[in-house]
Amino acid sequence: MRRALPALALAALFAAFFAAGSFFADPIGLVASAAALRYRSAGALSTFVPGPGGPRLHAWELGRRSAEVPVVLLHGLGAASHYWVNTAIDLARSGRTVIVPDAPGSGKSDPPAPGSGWGIPGRVAAVSALLDALRFRKVDLVGHSLGGWTAGAFALAEPHRVRRLVLVDSAGFTKLDPDAERALRRSLTPGDRAGARRLYDLLFLRKPVPAWGFLVDAFGRTYRQENVVATVAALEEKDGLLGREALLPAGTVFIHGAEDAVCLLSDARKAFALVPKGRLFVVRGTGHDVPLEAPHLFHETLRRVLEEPGPE
Repeated sequence: MRRALPALALAALFAAFFAAGSFFADPIGLVASAAALRYRSAGALSTFVPGPGGPRLHAWELGRRSAEVPVVLLHGLGAASHYWVNTAIDLARSGRTVIVPDAPGSGKSDPPAPGSGWGIPGRVAAVSALLDALRFRKVDLVGHSLGGWTAGAFALAEPHRVRRLVLVDSAGFTKLDPDAERALRRSLTPGDRAGARRLYDLLFLRKPVPAWGFLVDAFGRTYRQENVVATVAALEEKDGLLGREALLPAGTVFIHGAEDAVCLLSDARKAFALVPKGRLFVVRGTGHDVPLEAPHLFHETLRRVLEEPGPE
């Protein structure tokens, strides 16, 4: 027994060094792996379905399939289904069926087929294909940032399939002059650590993790991957939600960080005022990522708006 103790200690030490090395080498990948473990521990099913044109889409499915209307959570640019793990588990515990897809080319989903594209129309088509494959007639749709833009565009394209629409720090409502647009596109695909640090500061008012160099480098690498670069290049003003606010579902809810420096609160205020019976919840002291910066308040607000009866 005494001889076994040093061996166990050595194994534990080796495991600790391995985990530390993995964290320094790929911290975001480790976060995604930890989220996958949490999904599985919560009883989630990992599902693959055919996407537009054939490439597979991946999604996590939590909760009872018998729930009347599922909730679909759409992540933003540079993220994947791991972004929503805390929200998904919270909603599933409240009795909801929750579907959390990886957008085309993100997470475990295949890149889009040639012709379907990386832009908003391709993302909308992916949501439609997912709902078709899972045989969901109507859903509550929640989207953050670019996921909010996607959710809004889907609601405009297939309004009969959306019971409630919740837009969180949503993109798609801002019109920039050409110089500002070019600058924003450049900032979303940083080429070095300094650029990655500026983007990190732009996205987060309350930093989820310290801005250590190796973390900032990993963050920058994420925003230089093909799915981000190709998506940024494919975004077009004609696919925006600006000018179509009145056509969004009645009662659409906006949840927005008061200090959001990417999708401005002033634009969200203008948008919600044009939506029939639209509502806006402003979260003070947060930036572009309310679900990560104020999770408890966000989850409480989201549960409440999803439980309320829809507008007549």
